Amino acid sequence: MEDWLTFSMILVMVLLLGAVVLYFFIHILDYLLAVLIGRTLRLPFRMKYKTLTPNQNALVRHYFSFYRRLSPRRQREFTHRVACFLERYTFHGQDLTITDEMRILVAGTYVMLTFGFRDYLTSVFERVIVYPEVYYSTITEQYHKGEFNPVARAVVFSWADLLEGHSVDNDNLNLGIHEFTHVLHRKGLAQRSTSASLFKMHFKGLMEFVKHPHIQRQIVESNYFRDYAFTNEYEFLAVVIEHYYETPLEFRSHFPNLFRKVSRMLNHAHTLQLPENRIQRR
Repeated sequence: MEDWLTFSMILVMVLLLGAVVLYFFIHILDYLLAVLIGRTLRLPFRMKYKTLTPNQNALVRHYFSFYRRLSPRRQREFTHRVACFLERYTFHGQDLTITDEMRILVAGTYVMLTFGFRDYLTSVFERVIVYPEVYYSTITEQYHKGEFNPVARAVVFSWADLLEGHSVDNDNLNLGIHEFTHVLHRKGLAQRSTSASLFKMHFKGLMEFVKHPHIQRQIVESNYFRDYAFTNEYEFLAVVIEHYYETPLEFRSHFPNLFRKVSRMLNHAHTLQLPENRIQRR
């Protein structure tokens, strides 16, 4: 009996040790693949996917052409991540009632932006605050359409402007993508995950690239990016990623090298957007 208990304990310890070794091996391989070839491992294996309600699924399909272009398995991963986002973060309405439409539009935008990352959720914010329209911030003493407040751990949106950003998907204006890019930037600085580390590394390389005088001149003279992009490096990144998602073909045509660098930073999310890689449905 004692021999059996000893054997069982040893077996359990070996299995636990094996699981730990496998966990670290996968994460190391994940990092090396991302650094060497710009891709992490395939989508994580899941025994069970979280699901949305029929109404929420309909809203995802309605608002996100990105989702409609995915394969069925990736669509399942997308809605799983939306469900995880809704469980993780709280929503607060200011002078309005939070609806499923608001929750899905916010969550889906974040999931679309981070879809190339394995570890996509972050602790740099905890809540989403929604106003009916442009609001006055007592912190900046200015009117805002949206903002990311890392001190309050909050992302704030004007619902009217968030909705407008999704009504036209090729004008390079998307409030949700813009503010959540600020979140990603903060995540890259604050966290030590593989995705955060790679984002930080590629962002540094991107900024070094655009600081070359002839690249700066090309960017300014093209008039492709709106003037607000040149406020600072944070706003430049946010505007660039708005363009990356809204007009990827034009972006790639104008600035192929910059496009590739943004793609690496987001782990090649563009491959799910460009026409040659879209899922054709009959």
